[in-house]
Amino acid sequence: MHSNAFSRIMRIALAAAMFAAAPALAQNPDSAFGGLGSNSTDPIRIDADQLNVFDRENRAVYSGNVVAVQGDTTIRCTQLTIFFDRQPTAGAGDGEAGDSINRIECVGPVTIMSRDQVATGANAVYDRQIGQMVITGDVALSQGQNVTRGERLVYDIDRGIANVEAGRSQRVRGLFVPGQGQSR
Repeated sequence: MHSNAFSRIMRIALAAAMFAAAPALAQNPDSAFGGLGSNSTDPIRIDADQLNVFDRENRAVYSGNVVAVQGDTTIRCTQLTIFFDRQPTAGAGDGEAGDSINRIECVGPVTIMSRDQVATGANAVYDRQIGQMVITGDVALSQGQNVTRGERLVYDIDRGIANVEAGRSQRVRGLFVPGQGQSR
């Protein structure tokens, strides 16, 4: 019984890690966010002060100094919550099920770093069903000395489209230094 529960927790943790680092900011070399993301086959490590799995609620919560690393991508936040659905898995034994991640929430401050690119904000939400990542609260995107700031970033992962929105008391701001940007 304990072995089965432990196995389920480990599957949840591994699936959560894969979805936290890779799809959240999918790599697209032609986009302004080209370096954000990583090869999803790279191993993933999540460090946190605590992990609580709420099996009946289909969620797992990493809390306290959370650091998720996959390849050259690192996500740092205060709390990372994974919401998942139970699905039967081919070849699974009696009572075993696969877990499919449908949503990840990061409570911040949140920092996502990859190569020379950094995205920061107060919170971040990845919704797998609609293929969207949203970062809110004093959002800053930087690559080298180039910086774009706003209140909210909505990134459509499937289409590779990013939209930075202004806040009530601020406009979207960009600072672009000639000769800076993506590696050539």
